[in-house]
Amino acid sequence: GWVLIDQVSEVVSRLLKQAPPGEFNEAFSDLRMLVDDDTMMCEEVASLCAVHNKDHFTPVKSKKCEVLLTRHNELEENRFLDPQNRVSFKYDHLKRLPSNFQDQPEEDEKGELWRRALQEALKVYVSNHYPEGLCSVFIKDTAVRKIFVACIESHQYKPSSFWNGLWKSEWTFALAPASTSTEVSGTIMVQAHYFEDGNTHLTVIKDVEETLLVTDETQTAQDFAKLVEKAENEIQGGLMEEYQHMNGTYLKSFRRQLPITRTSLDWEKVVMTKIQKEMGENEERQGSPK
Repeated sequence: GWVLIDQVSEVVSRLLKQAPPGEFNEAFSDLRMLVDDDTMMCEEVASLCAVHNKDHFTPVKSKKCEVLLTRHNELEENRFLDPQNRVSFKYDHLKRLPSNFQDQPEEDEKGELWRRALQEALKVYVSNHYPEGLCSVFIKDTAVRKIFVACIESHQYKPSSFWNGLWKSEWTFALAPASTSTEVSGTIMVQAHYFEDGNTHLTVIKDVEETLLVTDETQTAQDFAKLVEKAENEIQGGLMEEYQHMNGTYLKSFRRQLPITRTSLDWEKVVMTKIQKEMGENEERQGSPK
């Protein structure tokens, strides 16, 4: 019995971890009906929802904070840092609510100057390219160098139209004293799920390695934002080309083939023709009046 419960728990955990962006609650509700073991499901849901939110860079926006949830700014279990507003907060992953705000003073003044410059430059880029996008820059200080992690998230969840989509990217580089350049490592991920009369998933992951020249805070931040913009534009362009190709090949085969005339159909004429035809047929069956 216990072995079977453990196996079911493992399957549920694996399926929830694979839940598409914006669909964790729906996946949980469906599995809850199938499994019919509320005790086990409730034991799993909180921690798995937390993993889901951090993996997908869930945005948190309130009067006191505006930040992405990631593993980089988790101070302790379910408490996160918003370095831009200098606060930390507790986050309820199930209710999606921040609470218990506490002031969080900066620890490294010089590092914070760099972090804020990077945040502002990246925010300009994100605001111009993503209608609902949000970015957060975090700093990790070590004895030898400062490590900066920049995260971007933008999503469109349209379950009423049977689709959800997410774009996220993560960029990391280190600054050592007197460094004139640094290597930027980036990972861009695009996920889309279309589920009207079918079930189509798209996942694209692209790793990027680029060199960034290091000068002063402002110039380096602007160059970093340009680097990110160039890499993400290339991914966007590649996706559009691939979509056009798929639309004429793979996706085309999913649809029922109909003739293409490229002309508008006169529905009134079609209906009248049909009525006249039926009337003529009725007259033939009944015989023409003398």
